[in-house]
Amino acid sequence: MRFADLVALAWRQLRERRLRTILTIMAVAVGVTVIIALSSMVEEVRVSMLTLLQSLGPDTVIVAPRGRMPISYADVVRIRSLEGVRSVIPLLLLSARIPGSEEQVLLVGVSSYNLIQLLGSLNMLAGDLFLDVPAPQAVIGYEVAYDPSTGQQVVSQGEPLVLLIIQKRTVVLTVVGILDRYGTSLGPINVDGSVFVPIDYVERLAPRMGYNLVIVKSSSVENVEDVAELLRYAMGNRARVVAVKQVSEVVSSAMTGLNMLLIGVASTSFVAAGLGTLNIMMVSVLERVREIGVLKALGMKSRQVLALYMLQGLLIGVVGSIVGIVVGLALASLLPWMGVHILPFPSAAGGSMRSPYGNVGAFLASAIVPRYIVLASLISITVSLLSSAYPSWRAARLSPVEALRYE
Repeated sequence: MRFADLVALAWRQLRERRLRTILTIMAVAVGVTVIIALSSMVEEVRVSMLTLLQSLGPDTVIVAPRGRMPISYADVVRIRSLEGVRSVIPLLLLSARIPGSEEQVLLVGVSSYNLIQLLGSLNMLAGDLFLDVPAPQAVIGYEVAYDPSTGQQVVSQGEPLVLLIIQKRTVVLTVVGILDRYGTSLGPINVDGSVFVPIDYVERLAPRMGYNLVIVKSSSVENVEDVAELLRYAMGNRARVVAVKQVSEVVSSAMTGLNMLLIGVASTSFVAAGLGTLNIMMVSVLERVREIGVLKALGMKSRQVLALYMLQGLLIGVVGSIVGIVVGLALASLLPWMGVHILPFPSAAGGSMRSPYGNVGAFLASAIVPRYIVLASLISITVSLLSSAYPSWRAARLSPVEALRYE
């Protein structure tokens, strides 16, 4: 018998018990779906975190005070003098709230020159940068000027912006510029949800605070780790020093491990699928004992009977994989836009971190990892074949005489 005839016969036998076959295929598809959906969600988290870190640049080192002691102006001058340091951006961050709203914003004290360095490129929707004077001027992020839920503009250039800050103190700022949408975060700073003001003015609001974040740029990517070591030595235990490059490597490694762990957990669903396939194949062999006897009496060899029932298991695994891939891709593309994430990532302004993918096509191109699709398919096909091995062997060993006598 030709191989094509064996495939056609195997498919026909599966179609004769359609409902039972469909249920077994769905059991196989569940495992593939879960692996694809979970791996894509972990990949989304990994890409989101790496995008957040890489927006600062691989040559960046973040220095944050440890405990209540801030970073002083003398510390900033000392950091600037270190070998390998290209630039230093001191920041003063204050949590603030717009009166009458529960929405939190971040008040960022920074010089206009350092703000351009921080953003990389200055994209303004309206107005211009503030002057570096201790005056209540502000450049606001897109989501401060426009309501994120409705898209309507709530604050315009030239209008006053009232904020509640430390100890419920009220400040009134004049909006001199509105930033375009950036969609990224710079460390703890969500650009779209922040209010940028002259650092001299913020120092007057909180004269004893000092700087609570300093971003250091090294002269090259190669000497980032050396600069980080010098900073740790210079600051001692008074500050935490984190190199973005090192964090990116740790995040990537940790997310890969988490992905493999989740895939291992999800793979347990294939145990149920394998038992279901074993059951249907045993029942199929028992139901067709006389048919097997007739086929053998007509000249079908034992290895062809073995191949016939192994092909049934293979077909179940292949079709189940295809169904699982389709459903898994659909589920993976829908979950992030439904607000479902494995890990929450709140921004510094109090909102949730935006997905780095602008549309479904971009998500499928970036967050779906082909190797996990292939891995899930191979596992499902292998489990189906292993579950079919014993029933197929039983069918191949049947004696034609005994099979024809079987009631």
